Amino acid sequence: METLAPSFSITRIDAKGEIHFTASGFWTMETMVEFQREMIAKAKPLFTKGIPMRSLADLRGFVAQNKTVATAIRTAITEAVKLGTERTAIIYDSMLVKMQYERLHDGIELRTFEDKQEALTWLRQ
Repeated sequence: METLAPSFSITRIDAKGEIHFTASGFWTMETMVEFQREMIAKAKPLFTKGIPMRSLADLRGFVAQNKTVATAIRTAITEAVKLGTERTAIIYDSMLVKMQYERLHDGIELRTFEDKQEALTWLRQ
């Protein structure tokens, strides 16, 4: 059963310069702010050393977000690019989420996938 309870997790793969995160549910701005704080903390060792970063976003279970949260996501993406994010792979299970992220990621190298291994292969090219 799908739940709308907001959740996320973030990990860093130092050897590959990657940030992997999962996000699910319907987010409030409070969840978005908490996510941004943790994301910055996880990515800081990479961007302070000037290491180019790549992101793997597992959004299975995430739902299309309201305009306020979507705008905050767009801002976070813009800032991530400024800090050195070069490429993002999105794993999705909802066409609405796929379409929302494709609009939000204007100007960044992004691809969407239904399969995690395909996403990782593309991310690491």
